[in-house]
Amino acid sequence: MKTNSFKHETLFVTLIILFGLLIRGFNTNFNDFWSDEMVSFYLSNPHLDFFETIKLVFDSNLTVTYEIILKFFHKIFGYNLEYSRYLSLFLSIISIFYFYKFIKTNKTYKSAILGIILLTINIYHIRYSIELRSYTLTFLLTIILLNLIFYKGKIREFKNFFSYLLVFIVSLLMLFSHAYSIIVIISMNFYIFLLWIIKNNFTKNNFLLFLSTSISSLLFILIYLNNISHTPSWIPGFKASFFTNYYFSSFFGSRILGLLHLIILLYLILSQLNKILSKFDIELFLIIFLFLTYLIPITYSLVFEPILIDRYIFFVLIPILYLISSLSLNFENKYKKYVFIFLLVAPSFLNHFTENTFKQFYTNIYPSKPEVRKSLEYIVENDNPNYSFVYVENNPININFVYENYLKKYSEKIDKDLIYIDYNNNSELPDNLWLIYFTDITNERFVKPNKLNNYKVKSNIIFNHLELYQLKKIN
Repeated sequence: MKTNSFKHETLFVTLIILFGLLIRGFNTNFNDFWSDEMVSFYLSNPHLDFFETIKLVFDSNLTVTYEIILKFFHKIFGYNLEYSRYLSLFLSIISIFYFYKFIKTNKTYKSAILGIILLTINIYHIRYSIELRSYTLTFLLTIILLNLIFYKGKIREFKNFFSYLLVFIVSLLMLFSHAYSIIVIISMNFYIFLLWIIKNNFTKNNFLLFLSTSISSLLFILIYLNNISHTPSWIPGFKASFFTNYYFSSFFGSRILGLLHLIILLYLILSQLNKILSKFDIELFLIIFLFLTYLIPITYSLVFEPILIDRYIFFVLIPILYLISSLSLNFENKYKKYVFIFLLVAPSFLNHFTENTFKQFYTNIYPSKPEVRKSLEYIVENDNPNYSFVYVENNPININFVYENYLKKYSEKIDKDLIYIDYNNNSELPDNLWLIYFTDITNERFVKPNKLNNYKVKSNIIFNHLELYQLKKIN
């Protein structure tokens, strides 16, 4: 009977993961890259020297772990636009499995099944599963770290030095995947501190765990402070609406669904808080993790400057979905359980019929990112192969190299006769020139570059997050 049960469980989990793979991977390359995806593509060029890559990554951002893994991915599979996103897709699918394992190890099989379903159909996780950015890797490394630390709801008893070393290594990889993941370490150490103070549970095991995560954080902070060259200036301040949903509308696909999940989460926590406090186990840690994920960046933003946007705390889905799937099945009344399961699964699943995740299978869908392919194809159709882009002035990262690299790689795929023109360093410019103006990272209107003062705008066409201008030299 145990063998049959294991087979059924394995089959069911496999089917859920395959469904997750289908809705994430069916149209992997439908959209072109955002500008920051182009940055990742540029930094992970396998033809760059390894130390040059490290320098570039530290100069532009500190998502070192992702860029290095992506670099080796390109080295193995080729430096190709069409292959790049499959790394993020792979990482996202692995994270679904590890999330299932995490809940099953610390709670129950039924909670794990509910948790994996909720993560599989989560619109936010789906959206970033095929983005050339570090968020899926940070999500995965966070789950791996928590899997290493917790077992059956309590902090695992480590048997040797190598266990602590593994925690240290995974912590460091996670921190260098995204700086905000330091909140995971702060939450963990605060939980251990509470165990010492409130439960008088001061053990050698907990102390060494505290030490290993603290050393990894300290090392990261020292490197971070020594290398960070800028902070994003474009992050907006808080609107009043933020404090009514705390990004849950983004995490779950709509304002109604966001409020539904937020209300359910708060109800589950408050209705079972006494039990959670008495157990003092992983559920309390996850509440601390959830609370500090918001408290720390909100406090910093209010005191200094805005630093909080939804994707920077992508990993907060872990405590949200764990707590919802775990606490909703704690009720003895089975009808109450069924109501919660229905409210959590059915609306989120049905919402996908209004999103590209399901619409891609039965109707035309529209791109949501800069339409580079469409603009290059338009240039080819109009029999003038000379093109460039509007250079960005005074940008902290040299985004011009990023755009140039991306456009050249894309041109190879569209038409090898396309000719990229570096108008800043070229004295012999053609009579006719196409200019691509990326608008996904700016709200400023197009201004003709000074270097092209002897050109007039002949025509223009607006694509999604991108504008195309045809310029003709004035005689």
